[in-house]
Amino acid sequence: MLTKLIKPLQWLVGAWLLLAGLVGRTQPLEQQPDRVLSTVGVRDVSSDPTGFAWVAARQGMFRYDGRQLVPLNQLVRQGPQLRGEAYRVAADSAGTVWVGMHDGLYAFVPATGELRQVPLPRLTGRHGHINALLLYRGALWFGRGMDPCQVFRLSLRPPRQPARLVWQHPQGLIAAIEPDSAGQLLVFSFERSWRLGPGGRVQPVASLSHRYRVQQADGSRRTQLARYPLRLPYGPYFLTDSVLYERRPSQPPRVLARWLRNHSSAAVPRLNVLELDSTWYWLGSGELLALSIRRQGPPPGLQHYPLPLAREWNGWLCFNRDRTGLWAFAEGMPGVIKLRPRQAPIQALPVAGGQRLSTRSIGRGADGRLLVGSYSGTFTQAADSPLAPLRRWPGEAPGRVWYCSLRLPDGRVVVGFENGRSVGLLAGQRFQEIEWAGPHPDPTGKTIFCLLRDRAGRLWAGGQQGLFELDLTRRTRTRYREGDPTWPLHNCEIEALSEGANGELWLASNRGLYCLQPATGALRHYGPDEPAPYQLPTGLLRAVLVSHPDSVWVGTLDAGLLLLHPRRGVQRQLTLGQGLPSEAVAFVIAPRPGRVLWVGTHNGLVRYEPRTGRRSDLTTAEGLATNELNRQSSWYDSVRQRLYVGGVGGLSFLEPQSLTTAEHQPRLLLTGLTQHHAQPDIIRTDYLTGALPQGLELAPGDAFADLALSLSDDVGPELGRFMYRLRSTGPAPWQELGTSNRLRLQGLEPGDYTLDIRGETELGTPTRNVLRVPVRARTYWWRRPGVWAALTGLLLAVAVGGVYRWQQRRGRRRERHWQAEHALRQRIAADLHDDVGNLLTQISMHSDLLRETPHTPAQTRDRLDALAIASRQAAQQMSDVVWSLDAGPLRLSQLLDRMRDHAQELLPYAGLDVQFRVAPELPDPVLDPALLHNFYLIYKEALHNVVKHARATTVTVQLAAAAAGLTLTVADDGRGHDGRPRPGGRGLANMQARARAVGGTVRYEPLPTGFAVVLAVPLAG
Repeated sequence: MLTKLIKPLQWLVGAWLLLAGLVGRTQPLEQQPDRVLSTVGVRDVSSDPTGFAWVAARQGMFRYDGRQLVPLNQLVRQGPQLRGEAYRVAADSAGTVWVGMHDGLYAFVPATGELRQVPLPRLTGRHGHINALLLYRGALWFGRGMDPCQVFRLSLRPPRQPARLVWQHPQGLIAAIEPDSAGQLLVFSFERSWRLGPGGRVQPVASLSHRYRVQQADGSRRTQLARYPLRLPYGPYFLTDSVLYERRPSQPPRVLARWLRNHSSAAVPRLNVLELDSTWYWLGSGELLALSIRRQGPPPGLQHYPLPLAREWNGWLCFNRDRTGLWAFAEGMPGVIKLRPRQAPIQALPVAGGQRLSTRSIGRGADGRLLVGSYSGTFTQAADSPLAPLRRWPGEAPGRVWYCSLRLPDGRVVVGFENGRSVGLLAGQRFQEIEWAGPHPDPTGKTIFCLLRDRAGRLWAGGQQGLFELDLTRRTRTRYREGDPTWPLHNCEIEALSEGANGELWLASNRGLYCLQPATGALRHYGPDEPAPYQLPTGLLRAVLVSHPDSVWVGTLDAGLLLLHPRRGVQRQLTLGQGLPSEAVAFVIAPRPGRVLWVGTHNGLVRYEPRTGRRSDLTTAEGLATNELNRQSSWYDSVRQRLYVGGVGGLSFLEPQSLTTAEHQPRLLLTGLTQHHAQPDIIRTDYLTGALPQGLELAPGDAFADLALSLSDDVGPELGRFMYRLRSTGPAPWQELGTSNRLRLQGLEPGDYTLDIRGETELGTPTRNVLRVPVRARTYWWRRPGVWAALTGLLLAVAVGGVYRWQQRRGRRRERHWQAEHALRQRIAADLHDDVGNLLTQISMHSDLLRETPHTPAQTRDRLDALAIASRQAAQQMSDVVWSLDAGPLRLSQLLDRMRDHAQELLPYAGLDVQFRVAPELPDPVLDPALLHNFYLIYKEALHNVVKHARATTVTVQLAAAAAGLTLTVADDGRGHDGRPRPGGRGLANMQARARAVGGTVRYEPLPTGFAVVLAVPLAG
């Protein structure tokens, strides 16, 4: 009876050990549906070296970048358009995508956008579907047709040759082509299988098409027929499509696990194993099975993961784009599940009874147990059980909430309480109160927020009523500068303390940041109301950490994380705009060697490298118990090298060194370009397969260009972060895009730029590549700086030339005017000399004769009459000269008035009547001085001739305007004249000379009764 009981107990213990080994070894498997791929019925998937996935689906052929499915037809720039269902796809190492369609094989080159159909012999069967594709040893093997079915080989090495028919069978359909362990090919149909040997020799190998296949992440794979089980490495363990068993020599096989096999056909291996991180994965019926393969250890344990796949369809399992996880789908049915084996970087500590703690202080006691203060009480964990649940503290707890704690070198723990006893000392499980020793009333009942032991061994506490100094020898506490009621720190809530390189204390408070020299009492304040460089964007501070004499990190409640230089002010600020998940910072801690900051926020934990700018955001998705972390609720265990962080939903821990090793680095992909084109006014989207080959050009009038980005990371592509910079001639800072995968270029100044784009995963792992895209922003030709400079120079030259020519013309005009005035003055001087001088000479002669020669009264009277006439003529001549000099520019009407005055002064003394006939429409232009002078003298000469010689009674003066200018007619009714000059007379000749001087003419017309002088002058002259 005892023997019968021992055997089942052995089985139970073995099963328990197997399960324990399984739990200890198997990594958690994340699974989630792919919301994009699940919109189509996937038949086959292949990934290219650049990081894109190519999806053959019932709806056609697609390119997948982790965020968007793009039909292949939208990528084709040259070649035919694909129609109908895509059956198989394979991407080779050169980037060419081979697509099996219902009407044949196609080759697409993403770099050029060229699509071509592979020429094949004429089909004689029922259809030309490409049902099998295999890239193997530098060639593409594919199967075509049904009844008969054919196998072709297409060399991928240049120079490429046409596809060669290797083998043909009169019946059936080629469903799969696989390489075996010997390097030969296995060809599978629905009911038969063959082995292709060298030279095209074919050998039937089985009556059924079942096969087992093992694929590795590096692309290698092996296939064997299903009549032989797969042997696992490192032990006598074997695997079939539904059983895992152990077979040892001289012992019967022992079944370790069973499951329902996956539904399969000739196209799907009966057992399709994918090996990833020393774990085998394959599909069962409605589940995923995982088997960890280890060189040493207990028997392998099998893990079952339910999968919601359609069981009546062929189940497929394949590697994702970056080969760090798996895709599972039912062939032809919507629904693709992403699978990622991943060790959670953070582990949340459970609490006995399932209670959720809002944690405060974290530390270890003298016995090594973890001590956790929370709003629900104090909890502890055994020192030798890092994953054990937290249990309530069994010892004395004088304060309800342990708000902060500080372990001393001797193992004792100083505890600051909330709203109770201010500070206590824990030795073992006994508390000793640190009593108030100040002269003023005890500030008990106020919270102590932070504790610090400086390098000199002094203990400091900061709380709601300022800064306190602790004396553990006397078990007393006193407030710093207690005797000074005006001391600013008495009215502050000290949230955090940090010691500087020179022993100064940095205090974060609700009224800004203070720097205190404890020895001298010197205090410097940083806040929003201080002048630069002591100004901060906010005064509500929660954390402070001195990482370098010139680097003080300050965590704020509403302005993110600040980097402060003590003398230069704020040097850097991380906010939501710079990628910080929350602007409310709870704590800042920097475990040695201090190159990495751990920043707790109200929306997760951030790992930040100040030198490189790399940042990792850790949330509940990475195992954090809660995203809302509590202020000062963090502690680094330097012995075990663990970082503990607490929040409103519990306590978590992680090993920082586990995150310093870079995980898989995805590739950064440029997936699309949406650009506004001004000519014509359209918005066009081009889907890309990598970097822009010719760069990006923004033409004049283009409003924007949007670049679409993605990562070859299929776990959380929407959580990837992107940064960019646009360089022209000098360096440029990196700009954060955050999780937005759209980069818009807009409003660029004309010129040539280089656009650099980089990305990182949600954990801060940078991408393997940085995209560099040449960008040229053009402008209208008349807006180019060179054109404007040339136009400005031309306009300046034209202006200078115009001013110069204007000055030249003005100078010449002044010269002409001066010459004309000079000539006029000379003529006036000549006239004065000839006319007035002659008359004055006559007056002088008559005067001398009257004085010296005796005359009769009659002679004397004649002499006096002659003297009077000469005097009047001289006065008239002088009057005319003065008038012509003083009048300045005169109009024709003013000249006519002068002509009337002269006629009235001259003709009545000679007994002549005068008549003026002036046309009513006569113009009134301003006359040139030369024209005015000569016109008037000709007129006077004509009147004097009438007085002297005509013996007339009436003089008629007529002034008319014509197209050629002015016409002056002086006519008399005297004895007439033939128009020829009198002997010794100069009057007619002078009139001709004066008329020619102004471009006019004078003609003499005898009248039936009298004589007329006609003067015609142009007004322009």
